[in-house]
Amino acid sequence: MRRVWFIVAMTLLMMGFAAGFIVSGGADTSEMIRVYRNLIQVQVNGSPVTMDNFLYNKRTYVPMREVAELLGKDVRWNAYTKTAGIDDMVYEGEALAALLPSETGYTWIYSGFAEYGHTMTLDRIEAAANRRTYVVSGEIEDSSGGEATFDRSLQLSYVLQGNAMVQVLAAPRMLDSRFDRLTLTETPLVAGTTWTETLTDRTGRWTKLDAIIEKVEVVDGKKQYTIRHQEVGTSYYELRVIREGAGVIAFEKLLQLTDEAFPVSYSLYMGGQLTEVSLTLYFATPNADGLLPESRTMLVADGAVAKAAVMGLIWGPQSDNLRPTIPDGTRLLGVSIADGICTVDFSREFVDNHPGGSAGEIMTLSSILETLKQFPSIDKVQILVEGQKGATLGNVLLDKPLE
Repeated sequence: MRRVWFIVAMTLLMMGFAAGFIVSGGADTSEMIRVYRNLIQVQVNGSPVTMDNFLYNKRTYVPMREVAELLGKDVRWNAYTKTAGIDDMVYEGEALAALLPSETGYTWIYSGFAEYGHTMTLDRIEAAANRRTYVVSGEIEDSSGGEATFDRSLQLSYVLQGNAMVQVLAAPRMLDSRFDRLTLTETPLVAGTTWTETLTDRTGRWTKLDAIIEKVEVVDGKKQYTIRHQEVGTSYYELRVIREGAGVIAFEKLLQLTDEAFPVSYSLYMGGQLTEVSLTLYFATPNADGLLPESRTMLVADGAVAKAAVMGLIWGPQSDNLRPTIPDGTRLLGVSIADGICTVDFSREFVDNHPGGSAGEIMTLSSILETLKQFPSIDKVQILVEGQKGATLGNVLLDKPLE
């Protein structure tokens, strides 16, 4: 057979591919065909390139991703919709920047397993043509009580370039990942977007990761993206939740020890522009016959003093002469203020774990009301449980605002 020479542009034309062309996979239409493999030599701008190809029915077929990348195009694949696309390579800076804080001074405080408690601050944002770098520094929590001697400093950057947000770690201790450089996400920011990355871990071992945006949801008006990185051929994974305006708010990975493996994680406890505020919290007396104030200096994110005050009640008093009023295990799901009413949303443990008794119920509700009424914008308090009115705390129906 006569050897035929094609340049990539001609091959694309024969395949019907061009920038913006979409190929959608529908029902299974597989069939057995006979092809002539690797008879065609592909050239790019007159230079031969090595590329798998086959000839079928007088048409030449080549790998879509390889061709696109050689031509400087961007290839996308959605595992959920089974859709592939070739597009012009563009800088998705604004879409990616929406995932991170917009101002320096933003502080993240994370809590989690062992050494995963850490605090870090956005120091500066460096903007250049088709690239933006967010420089972050901080410190890992010392869980040893002062016995640890290792460097606990954190230094990392989030780099926005092309259609990707890349995490680059520079400190001697790792924040979370096995990898010093990792693509956290790519556009389009929709469920099913996938990409594959070949990189080295901290030991210098080459590995391949398959990544996917598993889920996109809206929480409190902000989009959240759940993104999984799965190591090919092993059970190791890294899972992150990235929220608009806040970056990474949760992380989980498989910790692999010599004889066992189990998930470890951290989550964002507080994030924003933090300031110290003096608050007054009300706790029960030892015999639950009244409330006493306790002054507390607390970190407040973005001026959310009411939320900080409720969190202080959940943590309990610092004085040995006072007693907590919020049941163990209670989580704060949300705080909002409108028209003088502060709505506080607790987890189910608020009612399920309460010890009961009329005096105890009154102490719990009174401590919340008195603590929040110190703020001029609050006159009443509506308590929700898992987002719903009408729960019962012992003998008290929580269907109306407390005042």
